Amino acid sequence: MMPEKSSIKNSQQNRLMKLNQNNLKKKASLRVKMVNSFMKNGKKTSGEKILLKFIKFLQKSTNKNYVSLMKLGIINSTPIFKLNEQIVKKGKRKAVRVTPAFISKNSLRVMIALKFINKIVSKGSNSFYKDFGNEIINSAQLKSSTVDKKNELQKQVLVNKRYISKFRW
Repeated sequence: MMPEKSSIKNSQQNRLMKLNQNNLKKKASLRVKMVNSFMKNGKKTSGEKILLKFIKFLQKSTNKNYVSLMKLGIINSTPIFKLNEQIVKKGKRKAVRVTPAFISKNSLRVMIALKFINKIVSKGSNSFYKDFGNEIINSAQLKSSTVDKKNELQKQVLVNKRYISKFRW
């Protein structure tokens, strides 16, 4: 038997609704991560205000799409590795052993990139959103200090690459 036309239409509409919901979740996830990284004293409203000012600043300062510029800036400052420090006790001495590890989840990579940018920008700045916007624009052009910090981290990982074999795949 052939399914009715109305049931086919309903199933197609359901699929489209699910796709739209997934796209909205992906778009909202970056916004939520940025608000969480901008929060002050646990108040999300302050983080949302900073995000709004930051987006307006990006729109005024460049002709490009602010979403693609923001994503490009975050991607360029996102590290692939992190360095885990372990304190090894040998008798009375303490030695620190640094082992590189992959950051396997993309969400963690984005959060670490936002932390990199926040650490560099928040050094006593009155207009945080302007400094953050300039840092994003510079990192989109690969001229930022966060990109340099990421490259330094990658060099340290290459120095300690003998410990990568102990990484749990």
